[in-house]
Amino acid sequence: RKSSGILLASSIHSKKQSATMLICIGGVCVPYTAVIPIAILALKWVVQKLAEYGLVPQVIVDKLQLATSTTSTTKDAAGEGETAGGADTSAATTQMQKGPSKVKELKDDGEFEAALNQDGYVVAKFTATWCKPCHKIQPVYEDISSTHDAAFFTVDVDDFDELASKYKVAMMPTFIIVQNKEVKSTYSGSDEQQLRNFFRKSRIPKL
Repeated sequence: RKSSGILLASSIHSKKQSATMLICIGGVCVPYTAVIPIAILALKWVVQKLAEYGLVPQVIVDKLQLATSTTSTTKDAAGEGETAGGADTSAATTQMQKGPSKVKELKDDGEFEAALNQDGYVVAKFTATWCKPCHKIQPVYEDISSTHDAAFFTVDVDDFDELASKYKVAMMPTFIIVQNKEVKSTYSGSDEQQLRNFFRKSRIPKL
């Protein structure tokens, strides 16, 4: 019995070690098991860029539900960031509002389910304690929560792996917006401007 207990403990320790094996690239951290989904996302990103220049047939664009307005949006944002004197003021758009944060750390599945059963939007940031990009973007996420009328959560994927699997989370951080138990939009990454644009394009009412 003692021997089997040692083997069992060794097995559990091995599983825990494999569960935390990850790769951090740019602004996101991903487990090794998510390499294939990430490769698919990367391929979709390439197709997205080609679609912006009209190099992808419209039938494929419609099939993949790709947006083709990214280039113009980027140019507009760049234009707004310049003053008459030529100075770049884009940093002003990312200034913190310093309002009270409404972000809650999810403690149990019932809390999230209760929020979904309410009218309005629910926003979840899937994160992990070992994910540095997740910690980096957290202040921005909290700032955004202070200006939007929604229930905001942070969800640790190590504690709520089934919830992460349900929403097909392949990398951290991943942000999802849910209304009436339906995912309306998703963003993965830790770029502040992209995250703010993600919420700016959402239909969440502003406070």
